[in-house]
Amino acid sequence: MVGIYKITNPKGQAYIGLSKNIEKRFQSHKKLQFKGNVKLRESLVEHGGDSHLFEVIEEVNISTLGRSQANNLLQIRERYWINHFKTFGGGLNANRGGSGCGSHTAESKRLIGEANSKPKPKDFGANRKKWQHTEEFKAKLRNRSSKPIIVTSLDGKITKEFGTQIKAAKWVGVSPNILQLILRKKPQSGGKIPTSTKGFKISYKS
Repeated sequence: MVGIYKITNPKGQAYIGLSKNIEKRFQSHKKLQFKGNVKLRESLVEHGGDSHLFEVIEEVNISTLGRSQANNLLQIRERYWINHFKTFGGGLNANRGGSGCGSHTAESKRLIGEANSKPKPKDFGANRKKWQHTEEFKAKLRNRSSKPIIVTSLDGKITKEFGTQIKAAKWVGVSPNILQLILRKKPQSGGKIPTSTKGFKISYKS
C-alpha cells in the first residue's frame, strides 16, 4: 500500500511518515529496523511496538506517475498531514517532512490534481481497515499506563524501580534495545531467553 501513515504512542504523541510499502514499513518500525528519527525510536523502545497505534491515513495513487513525480506527491501529502496533526514540535516528527518542500508550487498543484482526477482501482483502499483499530482499542491505548521496570542485583541487595525502559537502561549501563529484549523475553541466537545483564535481573513490576 502506498501513502501516508500515522503512528501514535500511549501518550498521544504521533509520527507521520510516507512509504511506497506501508505494511513493510510498519514491520520495520516495530522491529526497530530503521535509521534516523530519535524521537520515534525512543518512543518505540520505551513503550514497545505493540503499544503504538499504526494507521493508514491516506492512500496515494501513484500508478500513473513517474518516480520523481510520485516522490514529489508523497512528500507534499506527508507535509500536509504533519502540519494537520501538528506532529513537528508537539509530536514525534523531527522536521516538517516532505524533504523540506514548502508551499505548493504550480507544478505540485498540477500533480495533485492529475493524481486525484484519475479513476482509482476497484480494490483501492481494500486493505486499509486491517491497519486500523476500533474506538475501544484506541481508548485503551490512550489510557494505558507504562509498566514500571524493576532492576534487581543478582545477589538481591539492590532493587531499583524505573518508570521507563530508557531510564532503567541508562542506570544499568546498557542500550534500551538490550533491555527490551530481556523484558519481551526474546530468545537469543542459541534459543536461550535472557533475564539479566551486567549483574542485574530485569523485569516488569507485577
